[in-house]
Amino acid sequence: MKKEKTTLKPIRIPDSVIDQIEEVAAAEGSDFSKVANYRLKHFERPLTPAIAATVQEVVNAAEELVGEFAPDKISVMREKAQRVWKHLK
Repeated sequence: MKKEKTTLKPIRIPDSVIDQIEEVAAAEGSDFSKVANYRLKHFERPLTPAIAATVQEVVNAAEELVGEFAPDKISVMREKAQRVWKHLK
């Protein structure tokens, strides 16, 4: 896979944002640049792939429980999940 070309650009970043990025990088075992670039790529759309995957896992777990304990309510649950996705996209 071809590596994407990068360019070094000096920018001013508030210390509070630097602290947040460093915290996330440490928690994820990543580095500052990867976390900062991920945030820059997804700034217009806060629903990042990682958040979308987490939301879908929660929806799947909820559907599983509803299907097990209240199978007659599964269609209602699916409709509600679809509404959530509409609002997030």
